[in-house]
Amino acid sequence: MRVARVERNSAGFRAGIRPGDTVLRVNGEAVLHELDFSFLSAAAAFTVELVRRGQTRRVCVERRSARALGVTLSQKPIARCPNRCIFCFVDQLPRGMRKRLYIKDEDVRHSFLNGNYVTLCGAARRDLERIARYRLSPLYISVHATDTRVRTRMLRNPRAAAILDQLRFLERNGIAFHAQIVVCPGINDGAVLRRTLSALRRFRSGLLSLAVVPVGLTRHRSNGLRPVSRGEAARVVALVEKYSDEDRRGTRVRRIFASDEFYLTAGLSVPPRSYYGDYPQIENGVGLVRRLLDRWRSLKPSLGTACRSGRGRAKPWRALVATSKDASPFLERIVLDINAALPSACIEVAAVENRFFGDTVTVAGLLTGRDIVRAVRSRRPKPDILVLPRVVFNYRGYTLDGFSAHRIARRVGTEVRVVEDLEQLVEVLRPGRKQVTGED
Repeated sequence: MRVARVERNSAGFRAGIRPGDTVLRVNGEAVLHELDFSFLSAAAAFTVELVRRGQTRRVCVERRSARALGVTLSQKPIARCPNRCIFCFVDQLPRGMRKRLYIKDEDVRHSFLNGNYVTLCGAARRDLERIARYRLSPLYISVHATDTRVRTRMLRNPRAAAILDQLRFLERNGIAFHAQIVVCPGINDGAVLRRTLSALRRFRSGLLSLAVVPVGLTRHRSNGLRPVSRGEAARVVALVEKYSDEDRRGTRVRRIFASDEFYLTAGLSVPPRSYYGDYPQIENGVGLVRRLLDRWRSLKPSLGTACRSGRGRAKPWRALVATSKDASPFLERIVLDINAALPSACIEVAAVENRFFGDTVTVAGLLTGRDIVRAVRSRRPKPDILVLPRVVFNYRGYTLDGFSAHRIARRVGTEVRVVEDLEQLVEVLRPGRKQVTGED
């Protein structure tokens, strides 16, 4: 592992570690990974064996008065996924997008640090032992099926290890995990899903939560899969709720959930707030609708006060809230309340059709700038303000097809505001708000 940076006057710098050094061992143990170095260098005093200009050296590091080590290693490349999953969303992307969007990671570091799901297919025994030694808990693990033949078929990886053996090892060593199942109709639903749910609920201390989600399919797919139908969605919800209730009676905590998309596809109401506990699978689309509705219920009483504080805006104005097909019915209910409190405003919701990925992709996080521009340009009259959800943009402020909020504003010829939550939505829509441009 190569040293990238060393902070001056840090413990590492005072010991003699310099940028460009290659770290071989700490206290005699090989350093093959950033995790090795972080774990082994956590002591108050330790010895580092390193190479500088072809010569091997040993330096003794002592931390005094809680002095920081101050040594940053060059990160190893992200561990790439060895699978060729039949449902892989990355493989369903069109050509010509940003290169990073085609990276398929299978990196335990990012599972622990960022909640990325991994299959553990590339994890050898020594990798599992490293996870246990460094207490990388909880992890996020894609199971899909506990039947090895079905799972191997779905991952298209004949070397895929038996997932139950791996999970048992983790549980025995005190590593907890969140799990997910991507349901592909005709492959891992029905009896296969029943067996998978039955096997996973046997993990008591290991399993923290389990999300069952439908396969995501774009119009660029060539995998022969089909979307989950209304009837299939209803059957999955019934099965998941059955096992969820049984598991809760045994553990006294609800751990097994179907995603919101299953409820919406089946035409069913999402469960109440009490069903979701602390929302352990919110990033997997489990409980998003319920949290949105409940948050609005708590915000609604303050709507009148927020609007009265902005009186004095005489000119009528139009606002358009753009979102996905899945979210639009719920936002329409909220916008109805806001319109009632703002007599001078006309606020509408636009359910943006996802032409880029196809009409089977109906979540806001996968909307593109081009589709948003197309949807807004077709509206007459043109809105005075366009409101977009934050999830449309990445951390650098770009959509999947490279549009910034400012670029969208230029294309549609109107002010654009990006909101993180309902509080920001109300703030943007209330009278007397500060006028801004799409650059903000």
